[in-house]
Amino acid sequence: MAPVKRLLLLTPCLFLTPVLVLGTGGVVNAAAAPSPRSSAPPTPVGVSSDVPQGLLDRALFQSLQPLFRQPSKKAATMEVANLKTIPPFVQRWQNAIARRDLPAAIQAGQDYEAAWQAVEVYLNHRSLPLYTDLEIDTQFKIDDGLKQSQPDWRTLADLAQHLRQGFDAAISFVAAQPPLSPLFDDLVPLRGVRAQLLISNDALAAGNVAKAGTFFGKFKDGYPGVEPLIKLRSTAAAQESKAALDAAAAKFTDPTATAADLTPLVAALLNRFGYGVNLLNAAARAADLHRTTFNDADKTALTQLNDVALGLKKSLPKFPADPSGAAAGGATGPGSAFAQVQPALESKARLVNTAATLRTALATYATLAGNPGSNPAQVAGANKTALEAVALAQQTIVGQFWTDPALQAFLNGLSNT
Repeated sequence: MAPVKRLLLLTPCLFLTPVLVLGTGGVVNAAAAPSPRSSAPPTPVGVSSDVPQGLLDRALFQSLQPLFRQPSKKAATMEVANLKTIPPFVQRWQNAIARRDLPAAIQAGQDYEAAWQAVEVYLNHRSLPLYTDLEIDTQFKIDDGLKQSQPDWRTLADLAQHLRQGFDAAISFVAAQPPLSPLFDDLVPLRGVRAQLLISNDALAAGNVAKAGTFFGKFKDGYPGVEPLIKLRSTAAAQESKAALDAAAAKFTDPTATAADLTPLVAALLNRFGYGVNLLNAAARAADLHRTTFNDADKTALTQLNDVALGLKKSLPKFPADPSGAAAGGATGPGSAFAQVQPALESKARLVNTAATLRTALATYATLAGNPGSNPAQVAGANKTALEAVALAQQTIVGQFWTDPALQAFLNGLSNT
C-alpha cells in the first residue's frame, strides 16, 4: 500500500485491541554500523515496507484456495497471532454496515485501517494476490462505497462479508506455511507505532491540531518501546529519530502552534522514523532461513558497497569547485563501484529492490553534484540519501545476521578512507 492510503479520522479514544503480539526477532546487544552524518536534510529513501513483493502469482493463489479451508497441522506462530487481532475490527465494520449506520461504518473502517497497517507486511510479502484482494479489491471498494451520497448497502455488505472470509482464508493459509523470519515480527510494533504518527500527520493536513496532538502523544508514548529496533540497525537513525521527535514534541507543547508550524516537524519525524523502519524491512524481506551465517560472497558484496560509500564521502567536499569530481561519487556506469555490487543486489530484487533504490539515489546525487549551481544543502542531502541507500543495501545482503559479532567485526574492519 502507499504509506498513507486513506485519510484516517479516528477518535482519540481508539486503542488497537486486542493487543498485538509484539516480536523481538532475536534482538540482542550489538553495535550497528555507524551511518554517515550530514546536517543537510535527506530526502526519503525509496524503499517502502509496503511495496508489493508478493511471492505467489494469482493462478497459484486460486489453485490453493481449497486448501485454506483445511485445518492447519502447524503450530500457531507469532505471525498468526498478530493476524488474528484483525478479524474483530472486520466484524465491527461488518456490523456497522449491516445496521446501515454510516458514521459507525466510516469509523469502523478507519479503525480497521489503523490496525491493518501494523500487520499487512506479512501478507504483502507472502502473497501479492491475497494482499491485493483484501486491500485494493475489497477494503478500498468499501471505503469508496461509503463515500457515495447513497451507499449501496447490499453491495457493501457483500464486500464486508468477503473481507471477513478473505481474512479467515488468509490466516488459514499463513498457518499452513513455513514461518517467515522473526524480523517480520519486529516490523509489527514499528509499523503499529508509525500508524499513530500517520494519523497525526493526516490530522494536521485537515487542520485539526488537537487531534494531531492526541495521536502524536500516542506515537511518543510508543516510541521508547521500538527505538531499540531502530538503534540495532543504525545508531545514527535512532539518534536522528529521537531528535526529530523531541523537536516536534516541543512544538506540540506550544499552545499557539498551528498546523503549518507542526507539519514540517512531523514530516521530518516520519522521514527519519521511516528510514529506520525501512532498514528492518530490507533485512526481513531478504532473509533466507535456510542460511545460518554470512559467507564470502556476502563479504565481497559488503566490500563493494563500502567502496560505493567511500566514493560518496570523498566526492562531496569537491562540490562546487570540481563538479565532475563530485558527480563521480554517484557513478553507476560500467566499471563503477555500483556496477560491481549490482548483481548481488539484483539477485534479491524480487524480495526487496534496493538495487534500484541505490541506483536512483546515486544518479540523483550525480546530477545535482555535477551542476555547480545546485543548492549546497540539496547536494549534501542527496549525498546522505545515497549513503542511506547503501545502508539499506547492506541490510539486504546480511541484515538477518546483523547481530553476529563476527559480521560487525568485518564491517568495522572495512576501510574508512
